[in-house]
Amino acid sequence: MTPTVNPDRLWQSILDIAAIGPTPEGGSCRLALTHEDTEARALFLRWCHDLNLHHEQDAIGNMFLRREGSDPTAGAVAFGSHLDTVPTGGRFDGIFGVLTGLEIMCALHDAGHRTRAPLELVNWMNEEGSRFRPAMMGSRVHAGDMALEAALAITDDSGITVAGALKTSGQAGGLTPSPRGWACWLEAHIEQGPVMEATNTDIGIVTGTMHARYFQLVVTGEPSHVGPTTMDRRRDSLAAAAEVILAVERIALAAEPGGRASASWIENYPNARGNVSNVTRLHCDVRHDRAADAIAMEASLRTALDEIAARRQVRIDVDPYATFGPVHFDQNLCNLLRRKAENRQLSTRDMTAAAGHDSVLIAPLCPSAMLFIPSVGGITHNPKEYSTKEQVALGAQVMLDAVLDLAG
Repeated sequence: MTPTVNPDRLWQSILDIAAIGPTPEGGSCRLALTHEDTEARALFLRWCHDLNLHHEQDAIGNMFLRREGSDPTAGAVAFGSHLDTVPTGGRFDGIFGVLTGLEIMCALHDAGHRTRAPLELVNWMNEEGSRFRPAMMGSRVHAGDMALEAALAITDDSGITVAGALKTSGQAGGLTPSPRGWACWLEAHIEQGPVMEATNTDIGIVTGTMHARYFQLVVTGEPSHVGPTTMDRRRDSLAAAAEVILAVERIALAAEPGGRASASWIENYPNARGNVSNVTRLHCDVRHDRAADAIAMEASLRTALDEIAARRQVRIDVDPYATFGPVHFDQNLCNLLRRKAENRQLSTRDMTAAAGHDSVLIAPLCPSAMLFIPSVGGITHNPKEYSTKEQVALGAQVMLDAVLDLAG
């Protein structure tokens, strides 16, 4: 019996996870290590236990589900993604990759097929970085890009540490985070963009990623009363931050078509109607498919910050807290995914990932590659995010075909 994905089962698993942390608009909110994230992990784990997969979990909360092969000396073929979402998340970002991996395990179980190499399905902790920064935290610690102790000490906006959230949610495992000797890594993901739909492409072969640089900015002015303080005497941190946000947008527009930049998080103090703001924090990033251009965008940002600070008489402190990419994925794995798609008469195109993914951190550890399926309307990080049942099934089948080739 040839292993084949079951589209109905895969689709239902997506709907079942989406029912955890539902939003009024029809999306999902499962921030890392919250009750909702923990509930989704528990459901996922129950499904894995039904398949007799061996579960291990490390101290940063990454989940590893293993299916043994016939050769105990072989390195595992690993695959997966993440179950956490952004606050206004949809039903497919990250979840598709984890549940595609689960469906691969189910299809092999149904067929009674034992691979030569073992298989490992992974759910990474805090990929999104919405509750704790930086993003891709679980894979960063796993890969040694971030020390475990440093990650555990990070706090969310309420002052709760990662260590505290792991303890409260019961998600701290016994393993010390470290590479697991995988033979290769694959990740299936929705495109999160409009290119595949616009070009009628079935399967995207992700050959690499953009280079991104992340910053936390703290704008410090002077507290004063909004009534008596004349405009020329104000050192308004929020007004200065507004200029910073527009400067970030101008830098991105100037760097098109390969550039992107955003300021997407802000916190203001004292945030009171009668006060001129005196401390404003914001996060921003610049990214480009050429690393040199991303570095040039950062230089433009810093020049703009200096000018705004001097003119508005505020101080702007810059914390460059994370970078990722550019990463070039393994050519042999990309060719394998392309070939498996074409064997099923599916159209393909090579693509560069503009978003961050856990594969960025895993690529230096072992041969790695990513597969995209279309996002309807190019909508993502939005309750309207959608991929069709057929698109989901086709992507999962190509992944299964590739895993069978790699694992034997």
